[in-house]
Amino acid sequence: MPVLDWLGPAVIALLLTGVQLMIVARHPEPASDEPDAQHKLRYADLVRPSVVPSLMAATLACCLAVLGWAPVQMRGVGLVWGSAALVLVSVDARTTWLPIRASHFTAAALIMATLITAIWAPDGARLALHALLGAAASGGVFALLWWISRSIGFGDVRLAAMAGGLTGMWSMELWYTSLLAGSIAAACWGVTVSLWRRRRPSPLGKAFAYGPGLWLGPWLGWAWLAVAAR
Repeated sequence: MPVLDWLGPAVIALLLTGVQLMIVARHPEPASDEPDAQHKLRYADLVRPSVVPSLMAATLACCLAVLGWAPVQMRGVGLVWGSAALVLVSVDARTTWLPIRASHFTAAALIMATLITAIWAPDGARLALHALLGAAASGGVFALLWWISRSIGFGDVRLAAMAGGLTGMWSMELWYTSLLAGSIAAACWGVTVSLWRRRRPSPLGKAFAYGPGLWLGPWLGWAWLAVAAR
């Protein structure tokens, strides 16, 4: 791919990552009476000079993957998922918290990318409708899980809706493949964390981050469908 073809998207993705990092660094801490709030790392401490380069590198890797795999009409939402959403779930992975302002920024960027697609793509209206249906379906499933069991946080409901909108916009097949793959990835991470904490107990107990698994879902879904298509 010619350099100029990916330079613009890469700059946009890096800017989204940079803005998200600033949002996280300035995000208010949860109230002291929130469950496990006293055990979490401060948001500002997560945005250190040693961390930023690795997130920027991961953003570029995701950007190249999107430009290499995704059709043109899907690249906008894919870039957001590999930048703003990447930072969001990296916070979750280290704290088990999905900061609300960072979640709102990710959702706003995804909505903006979807609207731009709806305006410019020949079948943009259909893609936008599918994104809305996918977000409602995934968000509804996880909202029900949150309401019944409270085994996940409501931040995971928001993230599931975002993932559902992204994958539903592509295809129904990717939607359910990604939902299943993300849930399996999150469950595997939970088992790993549980086994690790048997040797190294944590004040978080059995709590673990569900967000990284949800974020991986679309990537695993894309990979699976790409292999199946061969």
